[in-house]
Amino acid sequence: MDEKLAEVRERLLKLSEAAEADGEPLRWFEELYGGANRDSDEIPWARMEPHPKMVEWVARQPSVRGRALVVGCGLGDDAEWLSGVGFEVVAFDISKSSIRWCRERFPKSDVEYITANLLAPPEDWLNNFDLVVEIHILQAIPDSIRNLAAECIRSFLNDSGHVLCIGRLLGDRFLDEPPPPWPLSRTWLEGRFEGLTMINFTNFVNEESPEVDRYIASWRTTKA
Repeated sequence: MDEKLAEVRERLLKLSEAAEADGEPLRWFEELYGGANRDSDEIPWARMEPHPKMVEWVARQPSVRGRALVVGCGLGDDAEWLSGVGFEVVAFDISKSSIRWCRERFPKSDVEYITANLLAPPEDWLNNFDLVVEIHILQAIPDSIRNLAAECIRSFLNDSGHVLCIGRLLGDRFLDEPPPPWPLSRTWLEGRFEGLTMINFTNFVNEESPEVDRYIASWRTTKA
């Protein structure tokens, strides 16, 4: 881990620990984005491009089209790519600063950027999306509310909807660093999306961090 990333991570840990101690476990997202002063290097997961595994997955699923919801959209790159290939996209984040940053980056965007809380979503989102994309969000949510977060994500799917999840996988290798993120087990993920039809569950590693086990997994609504 380089010195800059180590400093960012140390600050992130302090923010998340304080938020958890105060009973506001998701507060640190706004504190992180708000304190970044539009410097994407201060956001450790900001790629400034769409996630390549999401791009690959969408390319392999040509029948999946329509309305897409991007959960915890960050700086908007995944949402913008989905919009560019034809989805009608709603993208939200709990951080107001994150959403303002997205609108500044993409002032002519067709994406509907909204500040919202995954645990208390707008009612009109329920059963209303053909694709729900969750990248690195569940792994950043404390265990105490993670089950509820997963239930909310699946509640957005319509009768033919798909959910795509990407994150760190809990495996045999353990990094010597405190959370967040909390790597997720395949057993936990399958349990949270039980009742849906699994499309794929694939392990992978990134070249820039080969020591971290990761997963890409997707499910679709099971038709009666």
